Amino acid sequence: MRIEAILFDLDGTLIDSAEDIGLALRKTLKEIGLEEYYPRNIRNYIGGGVKALLERTLGDKFKEEYVELFRKFYLENPVVYTRPYEGIPEILSDLKNKGYRLAVVSNKLEELSREILKRIGLIDYFDFIAGGDTFPEKKPSSVPILKTLEIMGVEPSSSLIVGDTEADIVAGKEAGIKTALAKWGYVKLNSVKPDFILNLPRDLVKIL
Repeated sequence: MRIEAILFDLDGTLIDSAEDIGLALRKTLKEIGLEEYYPRNIRNYIGGGVKALLERTLGDKFKEEYVELFRKFYLENPVVYTRPYEGIPEILSDLKNKGYRLAVVSNKLEELSREILKRIGLIDYFDFIAGGDTFPEKKPSSVPILKTLEIMGVEPSSSLIVGDTEADIVAGKEAGIKTALAKWGYVKLNSVKPDFILNLPRDLVKIL
């Protein structure tokens, strides 16, 4: 397997952002008077973007207007507790030094993704950053992966995606690229099987 480009999910793969997402969710629920809907384990609700998070949390109480409210609160304080997972900065540095092309393909807003990566010192490792609003579709659609690779000038057959949810693995398989599950994240996987399973970030170098 000759890999040229490695695409990374953001939340639950590069960064542990659960507490900051939880803070924004608490503020949103307080604002709309539904604080009792705050989930017992926020990590189980992350994945798929803001709308998916609010739909899972509120069920039939969900309204579209709550999405912008959440975004406002999150943009105010995106990096209070958020940190890279242990070993992530080192593995990104190693991969970059070895000449791999690196990108982020997240369902989080592009502006927010860039701001968080900038604040935690990871942004310079990446050739391209795609958020959930960068392209017309987001994961589990293959569109953001294929568009990102097109912009980077890399073929799907020479690419790998690392992510912690079914959306990442499904999108990768539909795009025709290799897939690796980040077991250290907010893992959500049903029937789909990744090509590789990574227990720690450093395991990535073993499959390249």
